[in-house]
Amino acid sequence: MSVKLTATSEQRLGVIDIGSNSIRLVVYDRLSRAPLPIVNNKVVVGLGTDVERLGRLSDSAFWRAVDAIDALVRTAQDVPVSNLALLATAAVRSAENGEEFCRTVEVKTGCIVTTLSGDEEARLSALGVVSAVPDLTGVVGDLGGGSLELVALRNGEIVEQTSLNIGPLRLIERTGGKLDDAAKVVDKSIDQVDWLRDWRGLPFVAVGGAWRAIARLHMAQHDYPLQIVHGYHMARREARDFTEMLEHFGQETIAQIRTISSKRAETLPWGSIALDRLTATLKPSELIFSAHGLREGHHFQMLDRATQAQDPLLSACRELASQHRRFSDASNALVAWLEPIVGHLENGDPKLVRATCMLADIAWSEHPEYRAEQAMLRVLRMPWSVLDHIQRAFLGLAVFVRYGGSGSSKQAAVCHRLLDDAAARDAKSLGKALRLALEICAGRGQILAATPIEYLDKSLHLTLEPSAMIASVNKVERYANSLGRALGRPVEVISVVSESIEKKKAAG
Repeated sequence: MSVKLTATSEQRLGVIDIGSNSIRLVVYDRLSRAPLPIVNNKVVVGLGTDVERLGRLSDSAFWRAVDAIDALVRTAQDVPVSNLALLATAAVRSAENGEEFCRTVEVKTGCIVTTLSGDEEARLSALGVVSAVPDLTGVVGDLGGGSLELVALRNGEIVEQTSLNIGPLRLIERTGGKLDDAAKVVDKSIDQVDWLRDWRGLPFVAVGGAWRAIARLHMAQHDYPLQIVHGYHMARREARDFTEMLEHFGQETIAQIRTISSKRAETLPWGSIALDRLTATLKPSELIFSAHGLREGHHFQMLDRATQAQDPLLSACRELASQHRRFSDASNALVAWLEPIVGHLENGDPKLVRATCMLADIAWSEHPEYRAEQAMLRVLRMPWSVLDHIQRAFLGLAVFVRYGGSGSSKQAAVCHRLLDDAAARDAKSLGKALRLALEICAGRGQILAATPIEYLDKSLHLTLEPSAMIASVNKVERYANSLGRALGRPVEVISVVSESIEKKKAAG
C-alpha cells in the first residue's frame, strides 16, 4: 500500500481519507517523526449515507464524493506533494459499486484509490495513536461514519483488532432513525467481540470526528482552558453521564450547538450511544481523546524503524526549537548542568527536563516585555498533537518562568489549572534554573562547563570562572537566590571572577 521512505526526506506528503461521512486531505511538511500538517481540508459528503439500506453508494453521494476528491487532489498537486495516497474505508468497501467508484476516481484524477479492509483500517488507526503514545497499553476505538474499529494494544504492540459496522450513519439506517433501538444494536455488535472484556479497566483512547465533537462539547461546558482535543481526559463516570445526556438531545437543541458543525451535530447522539455502550463494557480507567488516527498511522508506517522509535514529545520540541533558537542546540549542555538541581525536584521527569531545555531559548526574537507570555503560548498551543495537556502546561509554565514571568501571575493561570501543586512547583523551579543558566551562557552551551553547580553541605554551590565571561555577577546572584527559594535550599555563588579582579587591583 505504501513504501518505506527515509526520515530525512524533505518531500511533502499527502493523504486523502475517503470516509463514510467526510473526506479529508492532509498534507505534511515532510516525512518525519513529528510531521507538521500544512494543509488540512475536509468536505462532508455523507458517502455512506445509504449503503446500509441500498447496499451501494447512492448516485448523488457517489458523484459528490468524486467531485470532492478531484478538488482535493488538485489542491494537493498545487502544493505540490511528492507522494499522495487515497485511502477508502467502510462505505467504499461495503458498497457493491465500491470498485466502480474507485475506477471513476482514478479516471478523473489519475490517482489510484486503495480500499482498506476492516483490519487494515483498524491497524492504521492504532498506528496513528501509537505514533503519539508509543507505549500505550489499552484499547483504541476509531468511530467513523460507517464503522467502528477496535484495537487492543500492549506496550504499543497490536494484540487484538476487529471492525464493526456500527458507525453513526449505519446506526441511523439500521434503526430507522430510532435512537432507543441503537443501544441494543451496539450492544449486540460489541458482545460479538470475544476479546474485549479481557481488556477491562485499562485506558480507552477515542478516535474519530464524532467522538472529538463530544470532547469539544465537554470542554466548552467546563470552560476548559485549552481548546485542543488531543490528549483531553475524562473519568469513566463523567464520560457516561455526559454521553447519556447527549443521547437525549432533541433536534432543536442540536441545531443550536455552535461548538461543532451542523453536519457533525446530526450524528452526535448516535456517536454518544456508541461511546456510552463501549465504556459500559470496558469500564476503562480513563477515557482519552486522540486527534491521531488513520492518516497519522499511514504517515507513521512510512518511516524507517529507527525514526519510529524516536520519542514523539522530544521530536516535536526539537522541531519547535529548531525554528526559533539563536545558536546551535544547547540542550545537552543544559541537561548536564541541571543534573544536581533536578535531583531536588519533587518529580524531575527526565523527558520533561530535556524537553524544557530544548525549548529554553525559543522566544529570544520576541519583544522583551512579552517574551514570557509569548513563549508560554507558543508551547501551550504548538500544533503537534503528540503532547498531552499536562505536558503542555508543564513546559509552558517552565518557559514562562525562564523568561522572567511570575509563576503566580494571572497569565500563568491556564497552566495552574492543568497542573497539580507538585508539578507546578517543579515547572517553576526548572524555569528559574534555566533563567540562571541562560543568563550565564546566553544560549551557548559550551560556556556552561566553566560554571558548574554542585550540591555540597546541604546547599548548591555555583562557581563562576573568569572564562565564563559573566557580564553581571549581581544579576546571576539574584537569579541564584530566586532559584534557592524555589528549591527550599540556598544557592551559594562563588565568584572567581570577582576574586580575580580584586587580585589584579591589589597587584596594580
